[in-house]
Order: sequence, then structure tokens, then C-alpha cells
Amino acid sequence: MTPITTPRYEVVLLDLDGTVIDSLPGVAVSVRYGLEAIGFTDVTDEVIMKFMGPPLKDVLVDHYGRPESDVDAFFTAYKEKYFDDAEYDFELYPGLAQLIADLIAAGVTLILATAKPDVSAERILQHAKLDHLFAIVAGSHEDGSRQHKTDVLAHAFELASIDHTAGSIVMVGDRDSDIIAAKHFGIDSIAITYGYAPEGELEAISPTFYAANADELRAILLPE
Repeated sequence: MTPITTPRYEVVLLDLDGTVIDSLPGVAVSVRYGLEAIGFTDVTDEVIMKFMGPPLKDVLVDHYGRPESDVDAFFTAYKEKYFDDAEYDFELYPGLAQLIADLIAAGVTLILATAKPDVSAERILQHAKLDHLFAIVAGSHEDGSRQHKTDVLAHAFELASIDHTAGSIVMVGDRDSDIIAAKHFGIDSIAITYGYAPEGELEAISPTFYAANADELRAILLPE
């Protein structure tokens, strides 16, 4: 089968939340439930957005100064809510499913690289009918460890037996942690501006490319 076009990259690492899916509804209700379980009384939308992307533990400890006991209690409540009825409360961003299929048709190796637990990410891909298109799903552990994107990417390269110093690889994500991880490994990055990053966050770290929608992402990954 002749590829529909020549891809710019041989391997594409895709973030999940804020890049492939809008998971805000399910994550927001679960974060709210977890925060209320550890005594937060005013969980505003602004507070919720701080948790969209970074490791949840980092936000609790570094931003709010919460002790480990609160972190454990938060995760217990969060998982109770999320895995009960909120995990599938998401929408695919317009055009992403077709772009993913076209990348595969062009011979690209797709790897999901997410801070979400890998078992949850796998279920979400199955629910979205995209699981058969990804060669590897690299995520965090269910206990909240391995959430940092540099650790996730290292895990992805190990699972896929990829030498990140060779070949053509790009990381696609919506938060600074995605771009920082890409720079750590010396690979290109595409900053998704339709995701959850606050104003100015992505511009401050100079990704290789920006994409404001699926069409712009397609133009970078599958140039004519």
C-alpha cells in the first residue's frame, strides 16, 4: 500500500488528555471529589485547571503544600470517583481520530505517552476505538508514580526498544511538561494550544512547532 503522503517523523509520541481527548468533565468531577475529601472548601474552576496536565501529587505538594497523608487520601477518593463513573466522560477532539488513522496509513509508529495510569489509558483508547492504532501505551502506575513526562518517555522508549538519539521522533502535547520532556531527550516537540495550558505557558518554553487544531497538526506531521 502506497502511503498517502510522506510523514515528517517516523515516531510520534502523543499525549492523551488535552491533546487527543478533552477529558476535563470526568477529571474535574474526580479532582473536586478528591479535594473535598481532604478538606478543600472552595474548589473553583481555577483550582481544577491547575490539575489538568501536571502530576496531581506535584500540584498538591508544591502548589498547595499538602502533606503525604493528604496526597494518599486525595488519590484514594479521586480513584474512587474516576474509575467508578467518570473515566469515559470525555470527547475526542475534532479531527484527531482521522489524523491518527492517516498517520498509521503513512507508516508512522504511534506511541501514547500520558501521565494517566496506563491501564486507564488503554481502556480509554478501547472506548474510543483507537487502541489498535497505537504500538505502545506508556503511562503512569495506578499508585500515582511515574507521572513525570520524562519518566513516561523513558518508559515508552524502553517498551518500544527505541533509541531516541537515532531516527525521527516528535512529542505532541498540550502542557509545558510535554515540551520539557522532549527537550530532555533531544527530540522535537509540537505544542497543542487547544488543550489545558494557561496563557503564556507554552510560549515560555519554545517548542519546535505549535498547532491550534487537528488541521494544523496534520500539516506538520503529514506535510503535502
